Amino acid sequence: MLKLKHCFSAFLFLFVGFAFAQSNTGVLAIDTLPRYDWDIETKNNSLPLVLLTSLVFPGGGQFYTEHYVRGGFLLALEGALIYETRFNKVRQNKEFNKNISFYRDSVSFYQDLLTLYADSADTSAWQTGQKMHERILRKEHAKKKASRDLWNSEVAWLAGLHIYGMFDAYGIWKNNQGRSTETHYATSALWRAALIPGWGQIYNHEYGKAGMLYMGLLGSAVSYHSRQKMVEYHLENLRQAKAEEDALAIFAANEDVTFFRKKRNQYVWAIVLFYIYSMADAAVDAMLHDFDSPAYFVMQPALNKGINAEIGFRW
Repeated sequence: MLKLKHCFSAFLFLFVGFAFAQSNTGVLAIDTLPRYDWDIETKNNSLPLVLLTSLVFPGGGQFYTEHYVRGGFLLALEGALIYETRFNKVRQNKEFNKNISFYRDSVSFYQDLLTLYADSADTSAWQTGQKMHERILRKEHAKKKASRDLWNSEVAWLAGLHIYGMFDAYGIWKNNQGRSTETHYATSALWRAALIPGWGQIYNHEYGKAGMLYMGLLGSAVSYHSRQKMVEYHLENLRQAKAEEDALAIFAANEDVTFFRKKRNQYVWAIVLFYIYSMADAAVDAMLHDFDSPAYFVMQPALNKGINAEIGFRW
């Protein structure tokens, strides 16, 4: 909470310190000068190819526009997530299904014994064995559900990362067309971000930030929904354990419910913080959108008290 307060104070200080958006010089030769490293034009500058390569290949748009570091970063991250969700999780599910099948057969075996010899033999050992294997079977089911829950989150973050790559590639292409000389206003960026998260960043032409915001919101929303399903699943296990008066199962189910509720609530806070951040970031970016413009170091006329015209630095 302390770090959160410090971040909020920093945003508030920036918002108050820059209460209005800086304007442009009006001199086209100055206002269209490159302001960032990624504004440098490349020979590959086709929008359809930027979008197509970004869509079909991780980091493809970055590689096409010769931004190899960013493309390699996206390729490595998406490749790791693809391996985890496509291959590693498949192997884990096969192992879970094998274990579940074994213990399910064991429970059925004990049930058959209890049915056939209920009146002619001592069945206490069989009942104990059945309960023990039912408990293990529930644990294996819970492990498989937890693995599926994690898979849902990983797929969501993978999709979000790919969306970010597409937005970032489009931003590279857009900046290569020449920096816009339009004036951005903090109030305009703020209400856009408040209405639709990411709209403020798009208004500021910060497409990479918009993509990163959508990645965070998508990953958090899907993870929240998946954790809620896990809470409901373990609540059902808790009700069943209470009906059977199984003290160990009740304790384990309570622990699982508490654990997944905490995880679910963390993603609720993440969504709220992403929303607040999108508004603060959009407002600050609008106020500072031409902060690095060469116009800040150009001498131009400034009126004092509406009478005398002087030459002054634009700060």
